[in-house]
Amino acid sequence: MAPIIEAAVVLLALTGNIVEAKPLRTPGRHAPPGVANVLASSKRSLHSLLARYYGTAHGLSKPPSLPTKRDTSLPNGWSTFGCVAESYDERLLQGFAFSSSSLTPFLCVTECTKLGYTMAGTEYGDECYCGDNFVGNGGGMAPSSFCSMPCEGDTSEMCGNSWYLNLYTYNSSALPLCSGPTSTVSAPVEETSSLLSTYYSTFESSVTATSSLASASSTDATISANSSSSVMSASATATVSSSAIETAGSVTNSVSSDTAPAATSISTCPIHEDSDDSSEWYALGCGLDSEDRILSSYFISLDNMTVDSCLTICETRGYVYAGLQYSDECYCGNSLSSSTSYDSTRCDMDCAGDSEDTCGGTWAIELFSLISSSSSSCTDSLSTESATTTLVTSTTSGFNTANTTAIASSTDSASSVIVTSSERATEATSVTESTAGSETVSVPVTSASVISPTSTTSTESTASAASTSVPSSSSTHQVWAHYMVGNTYPYTVSNWASDISAALAAGIDGFALNMGSDDWQPARVADAYSAAASTGFKLFLSLDMTVLSCSSSSDAAKLVSIVEGYATATAQATYEGKVLVSTFAGSDCAFSWQTDFVDVLSSAGINIFFVPSIFSDVSTFSSNTWMDGELNWNSGWPMGAEDITTTSDDAYMAALGSKEYMPAVSPFFYTHFGPNSWNKNWLYRSDDWLYCTRWEQIIAMRDSVQMTEILTWNDFGESSYIGPIEGALPAGSEAFVDGFTHTGLYSLTYYYATAFKTGAYPTITEDEIIVWARPHPHDATASSDSIGRPTGWSYTEDYLYAVALTTDAATVTLTSGSTTETFTVSAGLTKLRVSLSEGSISGSISRSGSTVASYDAGSAFTYTTSPTTYNFNYFVGSSSS
Repeated sequence: MAPIIEAAVVLLALTGNIVEAKPLRTPGRHAPPGVANVLASSKRSLHSLLARYYGTAHGLSKPPSLPTKRDTSLPNGWSTFGCVAESYDERLLQGFAFSSSSLTPFLCVTECTKLGYTMAGTEYGDECYCGDNFVGNGGGMAPSSFCSMPCEGDTSEMCGNSWYLNLYTYNSSALPLCSGPTSTVSAPVEETSSLLSTYYSTFESSVTATSSLASASSTDATISANSSSSVMSASATATVSSSAIETAGSVTNSVSSDTAPAATSISTCPIHEDSDDSSEWYALGCGLDSEDRILSSYFISLDNMTVDSCLTICETRGYVYAGLQYSDECYCGNSLSSSTSYDSTRCDMDCAGDSEDTCGGTWAIELFSLISSSSSSCTDSLSTESATTTLVTSTTSGFNTANTTAIASSTDSASSVIVTSSERATEATSVTESTAGSETVSVPVTSASVISPTSTTSTESTASAASTSVPSSSSTHQVWAHYMVGNTYPYTVSNWASDISAALAAGIDGFALNMGSDDWQPARVADAYSAAASTGFKLFLSLDMTVLSCSSSSDAAKLVSIVEGYATATAQATYEGKVLVSTFAGSDCAFSWQTDFVDVLSSAGINIFFVPSIFSDVSTFSSNTWMDGELNWNSGWPMGAEDITTTSDDAYMAALGSKEYMPAVSPFFYTHFGPNSWNKNWLYRSDDWLYCTRWEQIIAMRDSVQMTEILTWNDFGESSYIGPIEGALPAGSEAFVDGFTHTGLYSLTYYYATAFKTGAYPTITEDEIIVWARPHPHDATASSDSIGRPTGWSYTEDYLYAVALTTDAATVTLTSGSTTETFTVSAGLTKLRVSLSEGSISGSISRSGSTVASYDAGSAFTYTTSPTTYNFNYFVGSSSS
């Protein structure tokens, strides 16, 4: 009754603020300020009352009840990891699961322990999941406030939330398999070390060691570790040049040193020899990382990352710790916390440049500690500072640098540089780098320019136009755009007419009307059909089964009635002479789509071509006789840190057989709502001209697919819109949507849609420059954002992206802040990029000394390194808009 009472109270509260009663609508910026918050709260309360299980829209269901009561003793060794995001369309932990009205963290951890798992997670108040590793694209750290749902068995404790887990880990490997270090420091030092208890529950030790240093010169000191059990005994001696490092044991150091921290030590860890320079490193194990980063002094990402290339990079820069993570990421530092937790099962990703070796995992970092180097003795200083800068730059073109080690020279300096690259129509090593200090680095890429962030530097490069080859097909092809009716509360017929006119000009054939449960939405749908009636623009229903009820045959009858209402409308879209119908989700509906929906419509003389977007196993597609095809919703974006591929398309087409396959295309995805709102905060990688790349992939499939759907025209809450920012925005989305127009993508949409539909790219008759960028670095820390950094923030890079549409050979100039780069391009479509720097963005096309097209964002857009709130949405500008 609580939600009903709350809703009643809300409605009573509204009577004092609204003169004329209106239907409850999606909260947005058009709500009166005095009632916007209460409207949002009421909307969520009603959703909680009416909506089904949170995961059903993605093919997930609640796990079964715990079958028997087990021993509730909790083993030692477990600790709280934090709040992490659930994976999308699959469970993050897939070892064992149950739901219980008596759930507590104690119960969940106990059950996972009994089954031998090393990870336990509580979710949605009453769900427990066990596993040994993460599955899918989840696992990103989230603020603890995101895991705010009380446990069913103890409301004083939290058990995750929808799409978030309170994660617990078994720290039997809390420290790596190494003995304690022994070290001496070649600087004035007073050091007392106490080796704490080791990581095995059966292994207890108490060791005390004291080292006295007679002078500032190098001195030997010894620490011995003797166990009270027979598990381990070790003794080690080492000479180092600076402060002692912390490795296997938990060591407390009090160090005073005049030199930069750098150290080596001897332990029982495995030794890895760097084949690049024969230096030796201790392999410390697989550390469990977090947003704070175990190693944070320097970072670089390489498409051809190997263990040795990372070790060489860190050593060359004067760091004694190196770590590899997520296949292609390298981290360096000079200190390592003794509280670092380790789990060897988590580092399970092959190196990007060597599939025979592993380079960490998701939030798991393969750690190494330098012993010695052929180029630097352990008693020498590992860090050199200089007032001068040595640069080795490389500007090349026409070759693939996939196997090139991304380091040429490195010296600490009083100044810093940025390495930028511009790839066009050729494949090259992708490089991302950052450093906590001032450092000069030169990286070979397809085309590189070294620029100072404080002065304008211009370089010139040559770029080739993209291919215009298109597969032939005799079939009719159509381009649709997904349209959120839920964002049109204030719309009139004229608003619909304006959107339809813009969509037609962009080469779009019609809208897929995402229709929800609000009682005002049927009227907006009717307006849309009315506005489109005489335009040739088509519409079809996309029934949103995440909010429309589908628990009985009577619910199915209501859906049938909705389809019947527009089946004969002039603007109704058809396919093969049948009424086109789609859904968002619906695989978990209790009624039969065949007998209660398709057959009932057929009996009424309405034959439909049913292409839903259901989030279920592709193996079920061929046996689902009620579906004529499938819209692959998630094919519009890459699900991880890599660029988009057609792997998902191939799997869907193979599973569908002769049924119709509809791929999706989308420019961006970013959503940022806290737990007190829609509770979703993540992004999909939209880098490397995603919109162009995805269109080109779909055009290459046009001999196999006849329809594609743009996601979306107006989903502002997920930043995927290409249409104007109009209507009623979801409450809170204005913070990352207002001012971030995407209509500059119209020309690209027309260019690619024409190629998909006709089999030939259109002739470019007018020069145009289109640019897009995000407003702050991906790793920036917002000063005032209660929601927190979104999951997937590390998947994106900091570039100003551009596309030049040129009628003939020309010169293109891109500027971001103080960075300017000039490109020589040929006729056609050319993709360009430069690194972002503080300030605004602009681009221009010139020919024969005259500017023929230009765009300058001016004060409409500013890239800052000190954001107040997080915003990973893109700003798009075009010379034609």
